[in-house]
Amino acid sequence: MKIVRIVLIALAVIVMGYLCVMSIVTPENFKKEQAQREALIEKRLKDIATYEIAYKENYGKFATADELVEFLTNGKIFYINAEGDYTDEMREKGITENQAAAQGLIKRDTTYMNARDSLLKNGEDPRELIMVPGFPDHRIEIETATIQQEVGNDTINVSVFQAQVPMEVYLAGMDKHILSTKISDAKARNNGAGYPGLRIGSLKEVKTTGNWE
Repeated sequence: MKIVRIVLIALAVIVMGYLCVMSIVTPENFKKEQAQREALIEKRLKDIATYEIAYKENYGKFATADELVEFLTNGKIFYINAEGDYTDEMREKGITENQAAAQGLIKRDTTYMNARDSLLKNGEDPRELIMVPGFPDHRIEIETATIQQEVGNDTINVSVFQAQVPMEVYLAGMDKHILSTKISDAKARNNGAGYPGLRIGSLKEVKTTGNWE
């Protein structure tokens, strides 16, 4: 009986020791894996912001996911090669910039290039660029909207976008208890308006940076 009790105590000590070690190791492993996954997604979201800006420069608004894929697949972007300066003297004489170009006083040439060749340097498939890295069955959530912004005494309509990936997608398969806590903590930020995941851009303000920056 005494031996059995000693064995049970020894087993209890081993189990307690294991649980203590795991209570430290598990969160650390979670943190490390989370950082690795988020690094890939942050880069992808920054790339999407770059493509969105290029799209807006050509079309005057930001793109939906499907519009972005079409743009990167078949679209074109333009560059203006400028030679000479449109001076105050020309302006004072009533010469517009277009007239100055027509008269040969300045030179403005527009060059068109395939968006795919210009923006995708490594031959990426545009369709894959809107998928979550490491989770090819999940699309990055891309939304666009128009907001009103005051400029001086005027109110103008401004195009905005946001692209995001929720934690529950890119941290899938990891410790559910830790994940649940992280989601709750993220939601509690910014006075309860925090987003539980990675997001770039905004539908409420003009912004092209990420919520991790």
